[in-house]
Amino acid sequence: MKCPHCNTENPEEARFCMECGYVLEEKGEICSSCGNLNPPHAKFCLECGARMKSGGDPDVEYSEAPSEEPTEEEHTAPKTPDETPIKTPKVEYIPPKGSETWRELCPACNMSSLTPKTYKGILSSKNILECDYCGAVFEEHSKKFKFKAIYDITSDFWKKYGRKTLSEEEWTRIAHGGISNEEQCLLEEKTSQDDLVNFVNALNQGTLNLTPVSNPPVILKKNEEACVVFSGITLMEPRAVRQTRGGYAGPTIRVAKGVSFRMGSVAARSESHEELRNIDQGTLVLTNKRLIFIGSKRTTNIDLGKIISITAYKDGIASQRENKQKTEYFTGIDHHTLNFTINGRSHTVPFTGLIMKAAIEGKIRQI
Repeated sequence: MKCPHCNTENPEEARFCMECGYVLEEKGEICSSCGNLNPPHAKFCLECGARMKSGGDPDVEYSEAPSEEPTEEEHTAPKTPDETPIKTPKVEYIPPKGSETWRELCPACNMSSLTPKTYKGILSSKNILECDYCGAVFEEHSKKFKFKAIYDITSDFWKKYGRKTLSEEEWTRIAHGGISNEEQCLLEEKTSQDDLVNFVNALNQGTLNLTPVSNPPVILKKNEEACVVFSGITLMEPRAVRQTRGGYAGPTIRVAKGVSFRMGSVAARSESHEELRNIDQGTLVLTNKRLIFIGSKRTTNIDLGKIISITAYKDGIASQRENKQKTEYFTGIDHHTLNFTINGRSHTVPFTGLIMKAAIEGKIRQI
C-alpha cells in the first residue's frame, strides 16, 4: 500500500506509514462525476479530473477546458457509450404508395415494374409492356392496353382481367387496389338497385313517404295531401266482345255460268270473351286517403280503405275494390320518373307499377 502523503510503499496490513507515520486506514473520497475512489485530500479526481469537494483551495476557481463545438452531424447522429458519433446512412427516398403509375407497379403482382418491348413481325410490329416477375404482358391497342398473358393463368387477376383492354388510367387505378370503369358502373348500378329495393320496402311499410305535391288538380279534404300526380294515364277496363262464326254444309249444283244452287244448311256459332279496352285518358292522383282518376269521359274516386288488391305491372297497376266487379287498369305510369335520396345517395329511376303499388299499400297501412 502506497502512502498518500510521502508515496512510500508499505505492507498491505500496515495501519501507519513506516516513513512518515501517516494514517493509512483513512478512506478516500468518491468522485461525484465518475464514481472513482480517490485518495484522501485529493484535489481532483484521478479518473476524470473533476474537482473534489474536500480537496483543493476553496478560494480558487477552476474553469473547465473548452470543448469543441459539436458539428450538426454530432447533434443529430446517435452515439455509442464511448461518445463516438456514428454517421447515419442515407436512406433512398421511396415515393408513397399510390404515386406510381401502372408502368412502375405491375397491376398483376405489385412486385415489379413493366418493361417496354417491341416485337417486329413481317407486316407489323407490336409494342408491349412485360413484367419480369409474374410474366404479365400488356399489348398496346390505340392508346389502350390489352392484358394478353401471364405465367399463372389460374390466378384471380387473370380470371378477372384476362384479355381485357383498358386505358392506362384504369390499369393505374387497378394497380393501387381500384377497379375499372366497367366494374365501377356495375357497382353503381348494383348500389342503385339496392337503394331502390330499400326505398320501395320502406315505402310499402309506410315508414317513408313521397314528397307532397303542391297545387294538385283536385280539391283536397281535411288533413289530406297529394303525393303523386301523373298526367297522360290511360284507364282501361275489360269489356265483353261477341263474335259469330258460321259455315255451310252440303253439295253445290251449277245451273248456268255464274249461277249455282246449294243444297244443305248453314250453321252459326256465337262466342263471347273479354278484352281490355281504353275507357278514357286523364290524370291520376294519389293522396293519403284516395286514388283519383280525372278524365274527359270518366272520373273515378277510390277510397284507399276500399281497395282489396293492387297488381303491379311494368307500365301501370290494376286495382280491385269493393262493390266493383271489373278490374280497373291504370297504364302509362312508366312515362314518369322518380327522384329519391337514401343513405345520402340520390337516384332518378322510372316510376314503375311496383313503386306505385308500394306507395298505395304504404298509405293504406298509415290509415
